[in-house]
Amino acid sequence: MNPKMKSMLAHLTPVGWLIALVLNKIRKDSLTSFYLRQLLGLYLCFFVFRFVPEYYVVAWGFLFIFWIYSFVGTIKGMENEIPLAGAYFQKWFSQLS
Repeated sequence: MNPKMKSMLAHLTPVGWLIALVLNKIRKDSLTSFYLRQLLGLYLCFFVFRFVPEYYVVAWGFLFIFWIYSFVGTIKGMENEIPLAGAYFQKWFSQLS
């Protein structure tokens, strides 16, 4: 599976993310590793904001926009960092590469 397809698979669901992680362990590539780190941070943010009812709708709206931004980057084959937190996700989850 090519890097673009693995990255798109990671965007679909957390289960798709896990499948992409396993596929990337078999044959590593930088694009998939980049988006695995970005999406792990994004999925964790989605999970955390589930428990903050005051900001739930607004936070999910922003996170969805960031998800779309990331997915478009995957389609183009470019490494688009998620605004505000993407650089942190790359640093925090650097073990995934």
